[in-house]
Amino acid sequence: MKDKPYALFSVEENWLPKGRINVLFIAESPPWNGEQSYFYNRAEDKKSTNLQKEILKSLNLSLDAFKHEGYFLIDSIKCRLSKQTHASVPSEVLKTCSAKFLRREINNLKPKTIFVLGDSARKALQGLQENSEFSGFKDLANHKITENYEKILSGYRVILCVYPGGQTRKFKLNIKRSFSKIIQG
Repeated sequence: MKDKPYALFSVEENWLPKGRINVLFIAESPPWNGEQSYFYNRAEDKKSTNLQKEILKSLNLSLDAFKHEGYFLIDSIKCRLSKQTHASVPSEVLKTCSAKFLRREINNLKPKTIFVLGDSARKALQGLQENSEFSGFKDLANHKITENYEKILSGYRVILCVYPGGQTRKFKLNIKRSFSKIIQG
């Protein structure tokens, strides 16, 4: 279970909102550097920077309020991927995870909005275009994560956002603008 944080932290049982998913946040993968490091780990708030802290700060919510608002976060890649070994996510891993997991999760969760956190998550969604029900996602290939992107694709409102935290702090205004689209509705 060490390498399966989704199971370790009982994400579906504890964090899946009741009713409709208003916003489905899609990140790249669970953090590679720490067995306990994960978005749904309540102890994460003790770290100086992490995805949980950045998202909750941007939305001005607690983790419990995140769930209450109908927000849910998933990873496009389910396993921890070492950033020391891979400078970027191998395309075969993205393709496999898109085809086997991401398509099914989106179909089952039926979110109103898909909020894409970073370029690897954008590429994973873009990979769904091979499936006819997600053919509109091919539009993602023409856009950068730093753009002010918000469109309806295959029936879903899709918002692109620079991954918040770490090396992306120089895109603070881009990140704030993307999150404001959720807050404003």
